[in-house]
Amino acid sequence: MTGNYRHLLLGLSLCVLLISFAALDSAARPEFAAREDKDCIFCHIDPAGGGPRNAVGQVFEENYFEFPQDFDPESLMAEAKEIAQRLTTAVDIRTAYIKTTDVVHEEETLANCASCHSSVDSFLMMQGELTVNAEASDKLRLTLSNNLGAMLNAFATVDAIPEHLYVKVGQFRIPFGLKQKDHNILVKGGYNLGSNKRDVGIEFGGSYGGLFYNAAVFNGGNATIFSGGRSADVDENHHKAWVATAGGNVGPLRAGVSYLRNKSRDQRTMTVGTFLTAVHKDPIFQRDLVLEGEFNIRGNFHGRESIIIEDEDIDSKGYYVGAKYHLMRGLVLSGRYGLFDSNRKILGDAQQRVTIAAQYTFMKSGSLELLYWLNIENENRTDNNSRQLRGVDQLILMSHFWF
Repeated sequence: MTGNYRHLLLGLSLCVLLISFAALDSAARPEFAAREDKDCIFCHIDPAGGGPRNAVGQVFEENYFEFPQDFDPESLMAEAKEIAQRLTTAVDIRTAYIKTTDVVHEEETLANCASCHSSVDSFLMMQGELTVNAEASDKLRLTLSNNLGAMLNAFATVDAIPEHLYVKVGQFRIPFGLKQKDHNILVKGGYNLGSNKRDVGIEFGGSYGGLFYNAAVFNGGNATIFSGGRSADVDENHHKAWVATAGGNVGPLRAGVSYLRNKSRDQRTMTVGTFLTAVHKDPIFQRDLVLEGEFNIRGNFHGRESIIIEDEDIDSKGYYVGAKYHLMRGLVLSGRYGLFDSNRKILGDAQQRVTIAAQYTFMKSGSLELLYWLNIENENRTDNNSRQLRGVDQLILMSHFWF
């Protein structure tokens, strides 16, 4: 793809996003949870949202994420609660075929689950997850899930005060910013806070009225070791880290802020993120237009004991903005622009990507998704910086089956 065509496609993508934001009015509502005016636990087993759905959520999913007319969720939940020590299982399988626009077999660069570029086309197993939930009582749930041996959830959840306060203990996903299943978002992967990030600790959270909140203390202090030509994050467990998120529904918007403080062996860092989600109901076709964005920064305290860092202490930043439109039942079109600058002191290391996607749910437990990654090459890129995107585009066909 030539530079002129790439710039044209980028410009058109950004225009679509800007037009989408301009279309937002007072009728906008956050997607799913706020649209139905319900908390995450109304449809999910995990009160923090995500993962397997309960009996109500299964009906919602099977009806293409809408409740059938005359549906009575309260009666269904009351019937489900009569079954003691109930087991719920779920299977989630994702595969992908990645097609690069510039095949160079001599480079032998293979695609992976967080690929910025591949010179050889390949099939990938993106997810193969089995989840088991056991309701030991009406307030205690046990969850165990494993994704291809690389991502383990194992925790207990106690509904201390139903809807208002839950306690989660074990190994779970670090609650920061918008919860996204896509771990290829540049800023999420750059800060290691994407869908693949897990740690051991304890989490508190809940909601009250239009407010939601959570806080967690976990091991933190990870270090990167290199062995056999590979790198891996190892939990040194020298120090503890903590994270807190607070937000709420303000009129048509759902917004919040997350604060994470971590200390490794030789430094103390802070990561702050602000996020926003909104849904606008198209008055003509009665379809949802979803807008979302997140902006994160990270800084180093350089030995100081303060809570807030100064501007010169900020090492990196990143953000993404996107829009999704439910064109018709089962068909969603989306676009997203993301940027991650891993080091503000290095010129030309910022990564940029535009993602354009179409997802079609062709059956109640299966969907196909076609994604186009427009990886934008940095004009100041140097060949010895592996973090920079080369600007080589990729086409990805994703299949997703769950039950």
